[in-house]
Amino acid sequence: MTPEIHCKAIVFDFDGTLADSMPFLEEIGVATMMKHYGVSREDATQRYRSTTGLPYEHQIKSNFPGDPRNEEAIEEFEQLKIERIFDQELFSDTVAVVEQLNDKGIEVFVSSSTFQPTIEEYFRRRRIIGMFKAIVGYRPGFEKGADHFNHIHREFDIPFTDMIFVGDSLKDQKRAEGFCRFIALTGMFTESDFRRQNHQGAVIDSLSALLSLVSLAHD
Repeated sequence: MTPEIHCKAIVFDFDGTLADSMPFLEEIGVATMMKHYGVSREDATQRYRSTTGLPYEHQIKSNFPGDPRNEEAIEEFEQLKIERIFDQELFSDTVAVVEQLNDKGIEVFVSSSTFQPTIEEYFRRRRIIGMFKAIVGYRPGFEKGADHFNHIHREFDIPFTDMIFVGDSLKDQKRAEGFCRFIALTGMFTESDFRRQNHQGAVIDSLSALLSLVSLAHD
């Protein structure tokens, strides 16, 4: 039986963790690579998945460093994302899980690679923005990982030892290292994928499974 995990705050990744948006993002991300760089679908898919969890700007620049086509590809992807991101649904248990974490007294945050105005508008349209202590999005020089964790730590006085990051990608796992504990959510990646990357913490198959794992830490 997994020991109960005590915390004061849970920081959720967005795509693939709170929202079932990864199939959509992979679809447009792969299509953009194929169109602009002439790579095969298999190659584009491998490149996309190996860098998933990063802002698309970083995925492109990591896969095609210094390529003059990069800015056009990034711009096209971001436009397609904005046009369709609001149609992507939350997982069926997302709202109930966040509500119950709030009931436990645990503060809930979102950390996303989506631009700040877009990610805020997504939750505003669903009328649940008030369920989160803060929704932290991307801007150049301020991204998911160290920037967001440090911001939450400073602005909301959350010790890193009382913070948990929940994400669905191997990059999410890497981001948590040196900052806070990480709980892996399977989906695009399996438990074995996370274990091969030396994750020794909890792995869950649904957000609902989180509720039996965590409780409020007391001073």
